[in-house]
Amino acid sequence: MSITILFMQMVKLFLIMCIGYTLYKINIIDDHTKAHVTKIILYVTTPALIVHSFIDNMSGEERKILIELFATAMALYIILPVIAVIIALILRIKKCERGMYIFMTVFANVGFMGFPVTEALFGSVGVFYAAVFNCVFNLFLYTLGVMLMYYGTDENNSFKDIINGKRILNPGVICCFVSVIIFAFNMPVPKVLDEVLASVGSLTSPLAMMLVGASLAVMNVKELFGGVRIYLFTALKQIGIPLLLWPLIRLFIQNDMLASVTLLMASMPVANTAVLFATEYKKDEKLAARGIFITTVVSLITIPFVVYICL
Repeated sequence: MSITILFMQMVKLFLIMCIGYTLYKINIIDDHTKAHVTKIILYVTTPALIVHSFIDNMSGEERKILIELFATAMALYIILPVIAVIIALILRIKKCERGMYIFMTVFANVGFMGFPVTEALFGSVGVFYAAVFNCVFNLFLYTLGVMLMYYGTDENNSFKDIINGKRILNPGVICCFVSVIIFAFNMPVPKVLDEVLASVGSLTSPLAMMLVGASLAVMNVKELFGGVRIYLFTALKQIGIPLLLWPLIRLFIQNDMLASVTLLMASMPVANTAVLFATEYKKDEKLAARGIFITTVVSLITIPFVVYICL
């Protein structure tokens, strides 16, 4: 059942990417449209999705494990950047591309692919666990992710300049804090407001994947599939990292479901936000699109393989 759900999710991903690809080719989407839709996703639909995921999933008996969930997710996103830097050094990534490779290593598709996979394996409780990881993902995305977009771009930029308040204090981070406050104080949210957040947030994945397809439309076949380094990176990310982390996960996490969900989160392909950030911050959009495309294709095999080996 889980493999079937995963396969169907892959089909959805590729169909939506194909729509974006076609729309760019027939000039319904152009570079101007891409830039504005990117801002809508980053600053409107994604923050709405964050708040809704807290309201919808963080209630009932699962509140008891919330602290352990957050601690585990935080630990994962602290360890992954260290591993990402090591991978960048092993692969001898050029400095101008290093930030994007680290970004693609750290930020996996824990939302659009993570939710259905965990639901297939663990039901609604698995979705709740994934929602917590998604919240921490977004917190790091709008802080560390922004910093990585400036990595290696300007030798004169100091660390203080890169992490200035204007860049970090953005809608994504603000909504993470609002969500935590709503949950911590058990604040009631009007149903109509939650429904609006759900509707707006649901636009995130399809819009983002269409933008990925539009980004792929400007690349030829040689650009999309050429180069050995992206395949070495994919092997390390999709197989090496999950298998490396699994002994540590079992050593420190006693809860079987939490351990399994953590493994799944580490096994997901590159997040579609890589293209969004590359577009927004004028980074290598083609590299980001290739990373998403190739890791997503390969994940159809690697995720079941990792699950089979470890679980």
